[in-house]
Amino acid sequence: MSSKKQQCFLTGCFLLFFSGCTTAADDDTITWITGSDSSPDAPDEEMSTYVQENIHAIEEEYDFSMQHSIHTSNIDEAMARLQEQATRGQAPDFALIDGYAIERFEDYLQPLDELMEEFDMDINDFLPFAREVMVGDDGHVYGLYLSTDIRYVFYDTRYVPEAPTTWEEAMEISHDLVDQGFEGLTLPLGVGEGTAVTSLWPLFWGQGGELIDEEGQPAFYNEENRDHMLNVFTTIHEGVESGAISQRMATNGEENDGNAEISTGLVKMLYPGSWQINTFQDILGDEFEHWEVASLPYIEGGEHTTTVGGWAFGIFTEDPEKQRAAFDYLQRTYVGETGMARFTTRDGSMPVRQSVYESSEYEPIPFIDEFQDILEDEGRPRPPELVYNTVSVQLQTAISQVVSGSKTPEEALEDAWEIVTFGLEDEE
Repeated sequence: MSSKKQQCFLTGCFLLFFSGCTTAADDDTITWITGSDSSPDAPDEEMSTYVQENIHAIEEEYDFSMQHSIHTSNIDEAMARLQEQATRGQAPDFALIDGYAIERFEDYLQPLDELMEEFDMDINDFLPFAREVMVGDDGHVYGLYLSTDIRYVFYDTRYVPEAPTTWEEAMEISHDLVDQGFEGLTLPLGVGEGTAVTSLWPLFWGQGGELIDEEGQPAFYNEENRDHMLNVFTTIHEGVESGAISQRMATNGEENDGNAEISTGLVKMLYPGSWQINTFQDILGDEFEHWEVASLPYIEGGEHTTTVGGWAFGIFTEDPEKQRAAFDYLQRTYVGETGMARFTTRDGSMPVRQSVYESSEYEPIPFIDEFQDILEDEGRPRPPELVYNTVSVQLQTAISQVVSGSKTPEEALEDAWEIVTFGLEDEE
């Protein structure tokens, strides 16, 4: 999941929270749910105009009225609400789904293989990780991935001549920056999904850690996994205790919090998401030329890893005419070769189709080559299991308590495990 999408504003009667307008109203209306940044209400005028033009074209060509809703800014809540609607047979005709969660909806989504063939959309053109999300266990396509993102280290070469490879190197650089009167390493360590996907999982996965086991149960406190996660917590704790990381990071839970941080002029090394690079260019102006990107550092003995995010659309309606109209809209706007090129150019995200990177319609963001290399060599999606949400929230909470000084790494991790696993034995 891109944390950028968690910045969605809530829009009047279109709120998913007030979901009376999110289910199919009649045979002449196609209902759909999306995020605000990819909607006709997008705050970016160019994006909103682009989406509106495609909606009007579909309405005129297929003689349907398209009625949209906006996901609530709490993505976990939005996915839970959409799943509840699907379970009750009240899902919209199609919806934007957090990429890692597509698997949860397969029983309610329509297979799209025939429409993929009709619109000449080659599944093999999608990047491997996206194909794994799009294709269900039965071999059919259920999701249409539209964009992705990665996390990385962004640094000012005037003060950080070489990017850190290991966490230990990052802490040494951070101490030097603090000694010069700057902020140390800036990264999300508060309660928010950005903390999990940017600051925790890469360090944990890089050691070989497993969050959830093959049976879909929490595993971060089992055997070697406990040592790996405790190593992450202890490593971050030592960074805070030594002054290399500000205790204030316990209030930053999203990558986008780095936008305000970098605008102060005091931040010279931080962990952002790829979608932020255009914003950084605007903030930094001429100084942007001095900044570079690199893979996230790993704990000694580990390897580079990053979390990949992104979103996919799924079609719920069983009406074949609505299915075709919805698919045509999606391929024109978001997932066709031209549609994806135009959408990701406006969105500042990364395409998930290889051909799009060569498209004349695609205007790449800065450092796209480096981002592609990180995505292909180090990218890893979040686990699809429903329990992931609980695991993530509790570990976000735990590390924020460690950073703020209210708990030791051992106490915070043990408490998180007890909360996550409470009642699981009874369920078994």
